[in-house]
Amino acid sequence: MDISTLFTQAACKWPQALAIKDLRSQRELTFAELNHALDDFGAGLEELGVGKGERVALLADTSLDYLLADYGCMAHGRVRVPLDPSLAPSELLAQIKDAGARVLLFGTGHSRVAATLIEQGVVCLALDEVRVQRPADAPARDAQARTGLASLNYTGGTTGAPKAVMHTHASLCAVLQNIVMARAALPGDVLLNVRPLWPIAAVALLAHLLSGGQLTLVERFEASTFVSQLQQHRAAFSSLVPTQLLRVLREPSLAEPDLSTLKSIDIGAAAIAPSVLDDACQLFGPRLSVLYGMTEAPWTCYLSAAHMGQLRRNGESAEGLVGRPVFAAGLRIDRPDDQGMGEIMLAGPQLMAGYWQQPELSANVLQDGWLRSGDLGRIRADGHLQVMGRSKEIIRSGGKSIQPGEVIECLLAHPQVADAHVFGLADLEWGERVCAAVVLKPGTEACGEQLQSHCQQLLSRFKVPRQVYFVATLPRSHYGKIQLNRLLEQLG
Repeated sequence: MDISTLFTQAACKWPQALAIKDLRSQRELTFAELNHALDDFGAGLEELGVGKGERVALLADTSLDYLLADYGCMAHGRVRVPLDPSLAPSELLAQIKDAGARVLLFGTGHSRVAATLIEQGVVCLALDEVRVQRPADAPARDAQARTGLASLNYTGGTTGAPKAVMHTHASLCAVLQNIVMARAALPGDVLLNVRPLWPIAAVALLAHLLSGGQLTLVERFEASTFVSQLQQHRAAFSSLVPTQLLRVLREPSLAEPDLSTLKSIDIGAAAIAPSVLDDACQLFGPRLSVLYGMTEAPWTCYLSAAHMGQLRRNGESAEGLVGRPVFAAGLRIDRPDDQGMGEIMLAGPQLMAGYWQQPELSANVLQDGWLRSGDLGRIRADGHLQVMGRSKEIIRSGGKSIQPGEVIECLLAHPQVADAHVFGLADLEWGERVCAAVVLKPGTEACGEQLQSHCQQLLSRFKVPRQVYFVATLPRSHYGKIQLNRLLEQLG
């Protein structure tokens, strides 16, 4: 199967049903209109001379035009290269050059960055300049080769040289199948999208379309209006990263919001603190689902809202639990210790084909059909995967291993602490010393000694941070992950 054929099938199944609604522009497309619009975009690429197999970089906020470009590239045999708008122009330029992108298509709001890139020799065009109306008697578009490259997804954009994950039509179709089967959306179900569409979120939205569901696009996430938007648009599904979830919980809660149509809010990408999970379940009820995967292996495990609710009714916090493998996904633990914890290994047709133009790195990560995730975890007796941190984030001090998450949770329990990150720095005597970067709540004061004393009451002595740095904010990616390189630069 390929992406192009899936769009054709959806247009045949639900031609007059509403597929996408863009709240900012108030534009709407049925499934049949969406399929025609993808062909118009393909005709625009032909007119520009962008050939099949060539890379098309995309830089835009959430919009219907973005989805038409994203899906249109794949449906017509071009390679989507979604870019993170938060990156500096120099970082974007490095990724565009690494991909060998023929053209950069940009959305409104990114014209200034595009102008900078044009000065560096990048061909840049506005998204709405690409479509050409195809003749009514034009031949149907061709199916694409299953092994053909469909997407380059850059990961680690702030940690050094560009690294792009390669996904083929076959691997993305496997991802789509995993999502459709795990989420179990029905035709007509509304998915309210408040997330940026790079690097892989647009694929998750496509899975909803392939279930006959409707996408309602919100250009930018606003914590203050998220719950009311769920009610207003009678959403059955939505998705948040942990950072967004935390911001929603900090807003004044609505008095008994009507969430009768809501089936699930998918949460993924980073660990959720137990206190945050408790508050989220109190606000949304048994409607939280957790997904596990990475750009290299999207949607590999899923903990459905029903299973999450059952675990919590049984008295479990569900901390770190991400469910069982979906459909054809494989899961094992490499070199488990006596507690069953080791590196999480992933397998299945949803795996990437490798890293773009980096065969040695690909060979190090992909071994005998298994992907080394870099995550630590264990598989419980009931088959649920419990993620326990990143192998690279483990701090080894004085011969002991320290999980940063445990120390972070302790710091967050202090009444003056709003946010925290814990990491290791090289130490001649101890190998590594435990360090913490802390954001205080507005209007409060605390010193390092106070926080160290607080930790000493709750943690073993070797886990207590030896150094505490105070910062205004922690640099995070859209997915909520700390960008350690930028944090260390910030700390000097």
